[in-house]
Amino acid sequence: MRPEAVLQVATEAYWHEGPGVSLNAICQRAGVAKPSLYREFGSEDGLTLAALDHYAGLVQSQVKGLLSSKLSFAAKLEALIVFMSEDPRYEHGCLFVKMRGAQLDLGPKTRAKVAEIEAATVEIFTRFFRSSRRKEEWMGRIKPHFAAQYLHAQIGLAASQRALGVKPATVKLCLQYALSVLRP
Repeated sequence: MRPEAVLQVATEAYWHEGPGVSLNAICQRAGVAKPSLYREFGSEDGLTLAALDHYAGLVQSQVKGLLSSKLSFAAKLEALIVFMSEDPRYEHGCLFVKMRGAQLDLGPKTRAKVAEIEAATVEIFTRFFRSSRRKEEWMGRIKPHFAAQYLHAQIGLAASQRALGVKPATVKLCLQYALSVLRP
């Protein structure tokens, strides 16, 4: 199996089952031997790092695209709510949120990547709030960076609810209510 295919199998395994999924299970699903996996990724930490990096590239590009669209501030916020509460790919939650919650069980490279992704995501949200303020679409009384951290936390909570099997409609209502403090 090609390294890209192994990476896809690993990403889905970690995403759906959490970072505690065994390396043996991933090897079995990917149809590769452990030595091959180690040759390609160096270690289990290398594999979790690659899987998280792959996942982050997919998700961050979607969020960046949504937040840089021509939609109004309110429409972007609603689209983000729909994305997190209704997208069927997130019925298992968010790989980033799962890895952030299991940091003590991760290797040093993956822990560093978790911190990097968190900082990058908060920065994406901060730019969104700053831009919306410049356009006078959002006149929030809180600083954009704090609003970004709040948005990030609420999205993480919504992803956790999805992973626990909470109905998408309930997650959507909770997220709409939680983010109502950010609306103009």
